[in-house]
Amino acid sequence: MPLLLLLGAILALACLFYWYLARSHGHWAKQRGIPTLPGCWPGVGHMLPTLLMRESLEYLATRAYRESPRPDASSVGIYFMRKPMLVLRDPDLVKQVLQSDFASFHHNGRDINPKADAILAKNPFFIHDLQAWRESRARVVGHLSGKKLSCLFAIARNVSEKMTAFIERRLAESKVQEYEAELKKLFVRYTGEMVANSAFEVEGQCFSDEREPGSFHVVAEGLFEPGWANVLKQAVVFFLPELAGFADVRFIPQSAEDFFRETLLSILRHRREQPQKPNDFLQFVLDTNDEDDIESIIADLLIYHTDVYETSSLTLAFLVYQLARNPEEQDKIRRHVRDASGGKPITYESLKAMGYLEQAVYESLRLIPPTPALYKRCSRATTLLGEDGAECRLRPGDGVMIPVQALQNDPRYWSEPEAFRPDRFGPEQLAERNRYLFLAFGEGPRMCVGMRLGLMLVKLAAATLLLRYRVAPSAKSPWPLEMDRTSFLAYAKGGVWAKFRRLEEAA
Repeated sequence: MPLLLLLGAILALACLFYWYLARSHGHWAKQRGIPTLPGCWPGVGHMLPTLLMRESLEYLATRAYRESPRPDASSVGIYFMRKPMLVLRDPDLVKQVLQSDFASFHHNGRDINPKADAILAKNPFFIHDLQAWRESRARVVGHLSGKKLSCLFAIARNVSEKMTAFIERRLAESKVQEYEAELKKLFVRYTGEMVANSAFEVEGQCFSDEREPGSFHVVAEGLFEPGWANVLKQAVVFFLPELAGFADVRFIPQSAEDFFRETLLSILRHRREQPQKPNDFLQFVLDTNDEDDIESIIADLLIYHTDVYETSSLTLAFLVYQLARNPEEQDKIRRHVRDASGGKPITYESLKAMGYLEQAVYESLRLIPPTPALYKRCSRATTLLGEDGAECRLRPGDGVMIPVQALQNDPRYWSEPEAFRPDRFGPEQLAERNRYLFLAFGEGPRMCVGMRLGLMLVKLAAATLLLRYRVAPSAKSPWPLEMDRTSFLAYAKGGVWAKFRRLEEAA
């Protein structure tokens, strides 16, 4: 009898524990018209592949979008561990979350523990307090006004010439007059040198063949290097901020923060002795901050670093990959760039006139956005009504995922979505299409503050390359690309490769 009682008690506890783990997993069944993605496990919800480091939250949202039990559903429910999370499949719901009901969704979904990452916590992307966010964003926007962008253009043009000199060295070393490049690694040299020159007034040595351990290039490269260690670190920093604070897990390593701080202090000492102040990003930041507030200055510089360094290099890599795979479009864009520049060196004004090149950038971003999904968090109780009649009641703290890549490649909204067609972003097409179907820069009040800067850098690099080189596909990159599903950014397995040949030799 005692044994039976013991077994009964164990069974009762097991049932109680199971009920505790699974009780929240009936949330979406109670909401009208919202299907649940299959594959929900007690306690971990749909996060098992994420916990096993096989799939990031962004790619989970993409999978939920594409594998919805109801193809016509405006949204689909998933579970982040035991917490319900809604994945949107309707651009009108996206508009409500990002724009019309912004007051209910002004939180981005990721949290940063300021004790562990004090610098990153100052980034407006991670600030939850609405007034603090407005002040921080306004300051960053002020650093990137039209007049200031024209000043940064002069620096960027010099960096683009360093890039072509680097490619020329590689071509001179080649017996077949061809340079086969992993594009992400090539363009991170360009964006890294831009950050070093414009924000830290140093030579980044990004186009140097030597890799000095203390150089800007090596330090900056380590912040975003793909790999399981960075994936694990990002998961802890963004989703377990309490653990990040306890274990001192940081997105920006202490060594990198110390490097940037020491570099900045050295520059400040030098600038105090100079009567003439340079027109660079660092000076724009100094003009709006107290020079003694080193933490805020570093925070603004690292916001700039993040916007320029990784996302712009990814955008360039995928754009050039598409141009290599679509030679007719490449030729068309090259003619357009020649006409806009008039056979003269590219200027800030002529770059702005390259509208078709900008359309190509948008189309590349549609196919592969650097961020596959956006993560928002409900900040006050509200209700989302889908065009299919679904009614979702959200509570403060509930998560909402917007699968950017899935929306931008959905055949319901885009004809031949896998095709590279810059004409999709012509004026007539833009006027006819729901603007919330293209979200590479986000939308609404929290739209990417670095959009104009990023477009300028990407267009300048692409135009500079097209005037000198023809790019061709490499056998090292498959078609289509196979993406690394473990990262919160869009990385391709094995890299993104293409071949460069001088135009006169490629003819």
